[in-house]
This record gives sequence, structure tokens and C-alpha cells, in this order.
Amino acid sequence: MAKAMEGEDPYAFLDRLLEEQQMKHFELAGLVGEYRAHFAEMQDRATQDAVNLARGLPGAKYRVNAKYIEENWLVFEAEMKRMFPRD
Repeated sequence: MAKAMEGEDPYAFLDRLLEEQQMKHFELAGLVGEYRAHFAEMQDRATQDAVNLARGLPGAKYRVNAKYIEENWLVFEAEMKRMFPRD
């Protein structure tokens, strides 16, 4: 999981975490686009291989990215609490 680099400005660290979130969401959006294209192709020709692939969705790559997003938010939230504690 992400950690602040030694001497890294806390705001730069938060920005880096948000950038990583943005990129992972972009990757997930790309995967969803691929899934949509797959199902569109299946309407015309649903081979057994295509059906088997569809049964396995969303797939490991999607799940790994989604888990990364979830854990990255936890790091972000912890850093926010550290930087801006409630009174």
C-alpha cells in the first residue's frame, strides 16, 4: 500500500493518492468498456469461449483494481485524519 516517501510533503502525498485513485478508476472504466464490447459481440455470435469468458466476469483484473481502490481510500482517510484531527 502507498506510503509517504521520506521527506514528502503531506499535500503532495495526498495528491499522489488521489492521482492513483483516478488512474485505477480509469482502468476500471476501460475494463467495463471491454466487457460491454464483449457482450455486444456475443449478440451476433455467442461461441462457447465467449460464454465461458462472460461467466468469469468481472474477472481478477477488475477485482484487484477495485480492491486497490478500496485500500487506497483507507490510506487517504488515515492520512487526512492525521493531518486534520478533529478537536
